[in-house]
Amino acid sequence: MKLKKMLFCLALWALALVLPLFGTYGCGLGKKYFSELKAAYSYDQKNSVLVKYPSEIIWESGELLSYAPKTKKTNEIEYEIVELTLPKRDHATGEMADYPIYIAYASQNDSLIFTEIPNLYPPHEYFASNSFADSVVVTIDDENAFLVNLSDKSAKKLYDDRDLESYLEKDTQKKLVYAKTISISPNGRYLLYLSNRDYITVEMSHSVDIYCYDFESGSEKKIGSFENFEFLCWDGDNDDRFLVREESYFADGKKAYSEIFSYSAKDLTLDVFYTPGDQYKNYEMIGNGYIYAIEKTEKETIVHIADIYSGETFSVSAGRYSIIDRLELSESKEYIAFFGTYINVDWMAIAEIVTVNTNTGNLMAHYEQGENEYYIDSIAWLPDNVLAINFINTAELYKDLCRLHNINH
Repeated sequence: MKLKKMLFCLALWALALVLPLFGTYGCGLGKKYFSELKAAYSYDQKNSVLVKYPSEIIWESGELLSYAPKTKKTNEIEYEIVELTLPKRDHATGEMADYPIYIAYASQNDSLIFTEIPNLYPPHEYFASNSFADSVVVTIDDENAFLVNLSDKSAKKLYDDRDLESYLEKDTQKKLVYAKTISISPNGRYLLYLSNRDYITVEMSHSVDIYCYDFESGSEKKIGSFENFEFLCWDGDNDDRFLVREESYFADGKKAYSEIFSYSAKDLTLDVFYTPGDQYKNYEMIGNGYIYAIEKTEKETIVHIADIYSGETFSVSAGRYSIIDRLELSESKEYIAFFGTYINVDWMAIAEIVTVNTNTGNLMAHYEQGENEYYIDSIAWLPDNVLAINFINTAELYKDLCRLHNINH
């Protein structure tokens, strides 16, 4: 009896070690404490929601999960599916046709959250705003945009398409990118979109302009040429302004970026917002508030990070990793995570997920790129220094994996 009891205790102990790897269920129905999820997820920071990557050809439970940072538990969110038929203009012929779309969404904290529709259904994109509680902008093939009310399932066509028919009668080989939506302002008033609509009235071979649609007045404004500019984000201190940068190229083909400009959607004025230091000529954005740049020395790689609002800067060593990609800063600012590549003693390029403590400089590698039949796809920080790493299953489609790690080195 003692032997049986001892073996039973050992079995329970082994089970306690194994279960956290695959998710152990908590007391509440549908709630789960986990270090691993059997799917790949993106993280909606504003609403603390994990959004599942597209499922195979059906909608499943667990597409949307609320996430509690303190307990690290998830809870499934019920969502609704809306089927609409919208008019779609064919960009080649100009002919209109009915186009069925499906929208899967939930309301969380008075804002809308969307889960991706499986690839079986016609492609379309959503653009939601913090202030829209029941409406979303839906675009089809870039050229057809609608403001859809999810409550009464009504749809209003956006943008002025006068003279479009006469343009389509022309014998041209250029695809009309009529209204490629960029973003909606946090206050829900302005919608930015790109258009080469000047092809309609002006014979210009390269004319891509940025326009602003004002939901409050229903009017459009042409801001100007956007040929070499890149939209970055909305100004976190002013909902009426957005940030852009201009790109240029060196003789060797490498990119360089200008200072960051702030553009007023209300007044159509352009101002310099932030001027990076000399070490930030090839800077990249981190979220909506930081930039980073890489400096390589003979011994190590240095990552320089700057807060574009406060001007605060700091640097951390990335050690032996000569190539750094998709760098992310944790919400606490205590860690950075990135895809790092180095050359080993056999002259092979090794790619890993790396985290660095920004205070101590302590560095830790987590995975090589090859993880059995899985391929590392993306990383994202959750609150309280939890790092989500998505693995795409290369052997079985849609059998992906998300691992969550408490980073505390």
